[in-house]
Amino acid sequence: MDDLSRRKGMFEYILESKDAVREIINNRSTILDEAVDYFLTNNIEQIYLIGSGTSYHASYAARRFMEKTLKMPVHALYALVFKDIDEVFNKNTLVIGSSHGGMSSSTLAGLDKARQAGLKTIASTAVHGSEITRHADSKLYCEIGEELAGPKSKGYFCAVVTHMLFALAIALRKGLINQIEEQNCVEQIQKTTDNIPVIAEAADNWYKAHAEELKESKRIVVIGYENNIATYMEGALKIIESVRYSVTGYELEEFMHGIYHSIWNDSFMFYIGAKGQYYPRLLKLIDYFEQRTSHNFLFSGDAAQRNDKNCIAPFIDNEDFSFLEYIVPLQVIAQRLSADLGIDCNVSSDVDFHRKMESYRY
Repeated sequence: MDDLSRRKGMFEYILESKDAVREIINNRSTILDEAVDYFLTNNIEQIYLIGSGTSYHASYAARRFMEKTLKMPVHALYALVFKDIDEVFNKNTLVIGSSHGGMSSSTLAGLDKARQAGLKTIASTAVHGSEITRHADSKLYCEIGEELAGPKSKGYFCAVVTHMLFALAIALRKGLINQIEEQNCVEQIQKTTDNIPVIAEAADNWYKAHAEELKESKRIVVIGYENNIATYMEGALKIIESVRYSVTGYELEEFMHGIYHSIWNDSFMFYIGAKGQYYPRLLKLIDYFEQRTSHNFLFSGDAAQRNDKNCIAPFIDNEDFSFLEYIVPLQVIAQRLSADLGIDCNVSSDVDFHRKMESYRY
């Protein structure tokens, strides 16, 4: 068992993410070569990204960029949803199964289904030689270094970036982009992830100013849109597995179709205010809910929205990569709020849960 006394908190791992991503970028050729070669030796026409929890969210976050870069369909599905598909009709399909620890039973089952159907398979994991690598034809390692925290933060960033770099490497070798375009993309990814500690410090200061109010919360709703759908999913997961009470996340428009009925003054609303076509619609929603709850919090780089509630931070707001920034305040809240509530989020509420449910393959 890990020595709990030497475990870092999630906040420390968030701060380490900048350097971890830089290491992946600097060593991307070595990290990616096996999986890229495997892709290029097969006639791949579409990709399925499968996983559960944070691994699924990381896949979903990378999906849009991968599709845009590779100019082919890229789908993100929960592993068991993929497993239960009757048939994938295009046999020139690559299935990338992601599991941080390499033990997720559902992802292993999804990869097994893909192999049985004659599809191509890659295992994506942070743990060398883990169980998942025996269920796929090739491997893609997310080289994150040590992360002993329960809720993963650094691993999320590194998984997303690894999948995006994988797509860039393939596109470069296929001639879909040139060297300058590839380098420009890499520089923008690095610029965005270099900003993670800046956003984390701003979010931490914001949290300290609002800690007493946030400690009264018993229900949190996270809302996002466009390129930050994975952000609300992963953000809600990080907070709920840390504070261990009701936290839900919704896409902006989906939220308006029924969920709004349940919002009253006991609801704490977190709005992901990234630049985009739906940002004005989000502000309109916030104005509406000012009449129902006093707990409305916007996370944005828009200085015009600065007030005594909102977390206004120096987000770069790159259209392709903003999800690498907007997850940070939600991770910070998960760490700080759980600690203030007397919860050590590194300690599971049931250390035998995955064994009992057979959700991990040990």
